[in-house]
Amino acid sequence: MRRPYWSSVLLGCALILLFLGSGCRCTRTPSPTSAPLPEPSVRLYLVSSLAGALEPCGCVKDMLGGADHFAALVKNESASAPRRLVLGAGPMLFMDPTLVAKRRDQDVFKARVITDVLRGAGFSGWAPAANDWAGGSQLLAEVTREGPGLFAANLKGPGFAPGRVFDLGGERVGVAGVSQPAFPANGEKPVEVGDARAALAASAQWLEQQGARIRIALVALPRGEALRLAEAVPGFQVMLLGKPVDRGEANDPATPPVLVGQTLVVEAQNHLQSVAVVDLFVRDGKYVFADGSGIEAEERRVGLAARVHDLEVALSRSGGSAADREARKADLERLKREMASLTKPRELPAGSSFAYRLVEVREKLGTEPASATRLAEFYKTVNEHNREAFKDVLPPPVPEGQSDYVGVEQCAACHVSQREFWEKTQHHKAYETLAVQNKQFNLECVGCHVTGYEAPGGSTVSHVEGLEDVQCEVCHGPGSRHIANPSDKLLISMPQPELCAAKCHHPPHVKPTWSAAEAWKLIVGPGHQRARGPSAP
Repeated sequence: MRRPYWSSVLLGCALILLFLGSGCRCTRTPSPTSAPLPEPSVRLYLVSSLAGALEPCGCVKDMLGGADHFAALVKNESASAPRRLVLGAGPMLFMDPTLVAKRRDQDVFKARVITDVLRGAGFSGWAPAANDWAGGSQLLAEVTREGPGLFAANLKGPGFAPGRVFDLGGERVGVAGVSQPAFPANGEKPVEVGDARAALAASAQWLEQQGARIRIALVALPRGEALRLAEAVPGFQVMLLGKPVDRGEANDPATPPVLVGQTLVVEAQNHLQSVAVVDLFVRDGKYVFADGSGIEAEERRVGLAARVHDLEVALSRSGGSAADREARKADLERLKREMASLTKPRELPAGSSFAYRLVEVREKLGTEPASATRLAEFYKTVNEHNREAFKDVLPPPVPEGQSDYVGVEQCAACHVSQREFWEKTQHHKAYETLAVQNKQFNLECVGCHVTGYEAPGGSTVSHVEGLEDVQCEVCHGPGSRHIANPSDKLLISMPQPELCAAKCHHPPHVKPTWSAAEAWKLIVGPGHQRARGPSAP
C-alpha cells in the first residue's frame, strides 16, 4: 500500500518551488586530480549497489544518477581506454529485498531495463545481493541469461560463475566474486550460501592458474567483513565492495578507497550516484601496482568535503549574527584551500601503477542514445500498463461526517486571489511535468503530483479528474465541509511548513541546502496569507 489518509495529505507541498532546487543527498568526493595520463593497460568502471535506481527523480535538473548518463561516460571514454571492463557488486535490480505487490509489475519492468542498459554499456557482471532475488530466481536467471554474469563462488546453484578470465588486448584479467546476501528473516533463502573466504581464496588460485595476471574481486558483504577478507585473501589487485542488501531510496555518501596490503579496495556510492574508475598501468611486465593517485590523502579529502558541505548548507540559510556568518565564510575558504592543496596534479610512478577517480554520474556526462530510447520505452510501457491495471481502483469512501475533496475550481469560487497566486507557482504545473514524460501513471511519481492521493474521496493512479497538480487541499485538507459551512474547523487554515517535507521534499529528492522554512517564504505570497509588497514574487 502507498500511504494512509493523513500521510497522503502530508504529500502536501510536493514540488515546493522547484526553483529553490532539489536533488540527491550526497557528499561530493573530490577525486584525485592527475596530470594527463597515457592510455591505461586496463580501465575498470566499477558500480556498487545500484539497487534498482534506473535514474533519479526528474523533478529537478542535474540530480545524481542516471543509467543513460553512466552509459554515456563509458561510451565517450572508449577511445581513450579500449581495454576496459564494467563490473559491479551488491544489489543491482531492485531497491528492496522484497517487492510490494502493487508495484511488482512496474519494478520487474524496471529490472529488465536496468540489465538491458547495463549490457549495452558493456557490463560484464556483478556479485549479487539479496535484492536481486526480490523478483524470484527465475527472473534473475532470465535477465542474466545473455549477460551480465553473476559472480558468486560461494553460492550454490545454477548460473553462478566462480570466476572468469577476460583477454583485453593481451592482458588477461580475472574476475571472481563472493556474496553473503542478507535475505529477509521471514522468507526462504533462494540459494545456499557457503564460506566466502574459502571460496574467494580458491577462485584466486584458479584465476592465477588460468594465467590471469590482473585479478579483480567483486564482494557483496558488510564493509568491515569485506576489508577483513581483503586482508585474508591477498591475491587480488582490486576489490570492489557492494552491500549484501539495500533498503529504501536513501543515498549514501562517498566512501574513500583504501589500500589493504597491495589490494586497492573501492566502493562507489549506491543508486549509481557515482562510479569508481580505476586505470591500471602495466610497466615492464610487473603486476604489483603502486599508488598513482594519492590514496593516502583521499580519506582526508572526503572528510574535508563533508565539512565544506555542512558550512555551505549553514550559509545558505538565513539567521545567525553577522560575525558568525563571517567566521563560517572564513572557515569555508580555508577548507577549500586545503582541499585544493590535496588535489594538485601528480605524476604517475615510473613502474606499474594505478590511478583512481570517483566520477559523479550527472547530466554533464551526456546521454547515450540507445539507453535513452530504452528508458523512454520503459516509461511508456509502465504508463500504459498501470493505466489499465489500476483503472478500477477508486479512492476509499469518505467516512460519515468527514470531508470530501472538491478540487481547486470550487475553492477558487471564493478564494480568487489565492488561486491567482497558486497559478504562479510550480505546484500549478505538477501533473503536467509528469504527463509530458509519460510518467503520470508511474507509481514512483504520481503521489507527489496530485491532490488527495489514496485518501478518502481523493485520487488514485488512474482517477485524478479535477485533482491534478498540487492544489489547495494538499496543504489545507479536503474542503467539502468548509464549502458547505465556511466556519467548519476541520479545514487546516495555516498548515505547518514541516508538512511539505514529510513525504515529498525529503532526501534524496531535495538538495542538502533545501529548507522547509525557507521554502515557506515563497509558498506564502500575495493574496495567500501575505499582503502584496515589493518583496512578493
